[in-house]
Amino acid sequence: MDKILYLRNKFVVLASLVFFFAVETWAQIPSVHIPQQGEVAEPIEDNTWWYATLFILSLNLAGAVYWWRSTKKASDAAPGSADKNHLKQAKNSMNFDSFNVDKELEWLRKNPTLTGKKNGNKDREAATRNNKRSNNLTGANQNGEDGGTVSENLNGKAREIKFEDLPVYSFTEIKIVKEHNLLPLSNDSALMDAIEISQDEFEEDEKVREIALRVLDSYKTRNAAECLGQMAHYDLSSNLRSKAVTALADFDHESVFEDILLACADPTREVRAAAARGLFRLNFDRADAWTRIAESKDKFRMRQAAQAAQEADLVERSFDRLIHTDRKIAYEAFTFTALLIKAGETEKIFAAIENHRDVKVKLALLHVLNIVKDEVTLPNLYTLLEQSSVPTEIKEKADEIIQSFSLIPA
Repeated sequence: MDKILYLRNKFVVLASLVFFFAVETWAQIPSVHIPQQGEVAEPIEDNTWWYATLFILSLNLAGAVYWWRSTKKASDAAPGSADKNHLKQAKNSMNFDSFNVDKELEWLRKNPTLTGKKNGNKDREAATRNNKRSNNLTGANQNGEDGGTVSENLNGKAREIKFEDLPVYSFTEIKIVKEHNLLPLSNDSALMDAIEISQDEFEEDEKVREIALRVLDSYKTRNAAECLGQMAHYDLSSNLRSKAVTALADFDHESVFEDILLACADPTREVRAAAARGLFRLNFDRADAWTRIAESKDKFRMRQAAQAAQEADLVERSFDRLIHTDRKIAYEAFTFTALLIKAGETEKIFAAIENHRDVKVKLALLHVLNIVKDEVTLPNLYTLLEQSSVPTEIKEKADEIIQSFSLIPA
């Protein structure tokens, strides 16, 4: 029945078009003048074939327009076309140069049709698995266990790993690291112009500085990275500072690590968010990066790095990662905690030794204090012995560390 109605409607449309163009053509034909008696008849020019041709062309045009519109409707109704249209709208509506997390999340909430339509079932299954995994880890943490310190025995039951079996217990020193490979230098004229603009204190046009930033980002060289680091810290525009931090993360080289870390202490949330994302994207060994800062023996530099890490909320999370069963993860947390001690930023360390819910974290922190052996920590260790709330096991370990200081050669 639907097909018959469709054909009937199509026939009516075509018949209407034919009638319309026939009337139009007839109206264009000139009237024939009949000569009166005595008049000489002028030869009449016959233009019938012109009008016939025009009529045929008009029909073809109308048919082409009708076919195009029918094809367009069919393509719009095809599966997946709606997602493509939404995606085009997304590309037009989103500002991909923006790093405002709140705006991006708000846009994503307003465009739910872009996510999970094709693979909705798979995404829901994956989300369910992730939720279960997250709940398991949360439950483990609420019971005083870190996600990486619980294993299963032969009967499939959860078994707590002893502190002596954790990788952190085997760390007896901070390994000396080699200098990282330096990025190449470049004297390209475009790069040099961009460097000059980025260092011009009197360049007030933000658009000009942004062009210079984009040029610097296209050169993965040492002088480009240094200029981007300066922009990330000192440019007057928070928008350009955040873009400079993101550009530094694109280098994925250890030489940019400290600049990105220090940006975590920026007064603007936009820059701090870009720095946090940048740290997450870096793929090199961050344990080496922490160690190089500690080995510099520059107190101001170490304190700056430690305070920026606290602003990025890395401190408490690193304490929990100390007791992870993955050796690489535990060692990175080990070197970072050693940096905090050498920088004199030990307040949160001793607060965790007193109040942390997991005794293994307390023992791990005392273990790092024992390896570093910084005399500045002695007063706090003596204070631990006087605290009635501190468990006996922790007091005994703190006393061992105090006694070991006497073994250090003068």
